[in-house]
Amino acid sequence: MAETDLQTIMVTDSGLGGLSVFAAIAGGLSAASFSPRVNLVYFNAWPEQDKGYNHYPDMAYKARVFDNALAAMADLQPDILVIACNTLSVIYPYTRFSRTTPVFVQDIIDQGVDMTAAALVNRPDTGVILFGTPTTAASRVHVQKLIRKGIHSDRIINQGCVNLAGKIERNPFDPDLENMIQENVDQAMAKGAFQFPTVAAALCCTHFGYCRALFASAVARHTGTSPLILNPNLGLADQVLSRIGQAMSQAGQAQPGTVLSRSGMDQPQSRLSPALTGETPRITMQVLSRVPWEEQRISAYAKLFTAQAPRVAQALKHYRFTPDLFEI
Repeated sequence: MAETDLQTIMVTDSGLGGLSVFAAIAGGLSAASFSPRVNLVYFNAWPEQDKGYNHYPDMAYKARVFDNALAAMADLQPDILVIACNTLSVIYPYTRFSRTTPVFVQDIIDQGVDMTAAALVNRPDTGVILFGTPTTAASRVHVQKLIRKGIHSDRIINQGCVNLAGKIERNPFDPDLENMIQENVDQAMAKGAFQFPTVAAALCCTHFGYCRALFASAVARHTGTSPLILNPNLGLADQVLSRIGQAMSQAGQAQPGTVLSRSGMDQPQSRLSPALTGETPRITMQVLSRVPWEEQRISAYAKLFTAQAPRVAQALKHYRFTPDLFEI
C-alpha cells in the first residue's frame, strides 16, 4: 500500500453473505479521519445461475472453478483479497492460485476458529455447534483446528446445513428460514449438544449472520436461555482494517501503529450483521457478478443495508452483471 495512494480492496463470496463484511470494511474506512483513496470491490464468485460450489461433485472440480474466479480477481489487481466465505476458504488451499499469488489473501476460517476457541476456553461448561454449509462441515477444518487449540472433540458438534445458505441467498426474509434453522438446531442437539449446561452457536457461513436472531431463538427453545452466538463476519472485517491501518502507518499516511476499526458499534438485535455508515469521496464501491440477481433479491438485501450502509445498498442496486466475468 506504500506504492500508490489508490488501493483496491476486494471482498469475495459465493453470493451475498460476504456483503456484511464488505459493508463493515467500508464503514471502518469511512469513519477514519484519514484514509487513502480506496476502491472497494465486491466480487460475487457464485459460478452458475442454478448451481453453486456445494453442488459440484468433488474438491478438484470446486477448486478448478474457484481458480478461474481467482484469476479474474487478480486481473483487477487487488492489494488485499478477502475471502468472506467459509466454503470458498475451505476450497482455497486446493487452488493453484493459493500457491502462486503475490496478493495478500485473508480468509475467514481462522477468525471463526479463534473466536470459538476463546469462547470455549472462557466457558469450560459450554459446548459449541458449528453451523456451516455441507462443504464446510464435510471438511471438518473448524473441528480439526479447534482440537489443535486444545478444545476437546466432545465439546464440538459439527452441523452441515443443506440448502440453508442458498435459501438465505435468495431471500433473507423468507418465512421458511425459521423452520429450516430449527430443524438444523434440533439435529445438532440430538447429536449431543443437549448434554451441555450452555450451548454456543458458531455461524460458519457468512450468510447465516443475517439470521442470527433465528439461530438464537432456535437454540433457546432447547436450553431455555439465550445462547452465545459466534459470528466471525465482523471480526474478519476488523482484521482487514487492522492490516490497512498498519500499511498506512508504514506508508506515512497515518500515525505509527494506527489500527482502523469499527469501534463503538454494538450488534443490533436483527438479522443484519451490522456495519458502519458514513460517506467519503475517497472511497468508491462496485459490485460485480457473473450471474444476474432478480429484482426481488436486490430489494431484500438493499432493505438490510440501506439504514446502516446506504452506499453499499446503492452499489448493490447498480451492480455490474458480467456473464463472462470468469470461466467455469
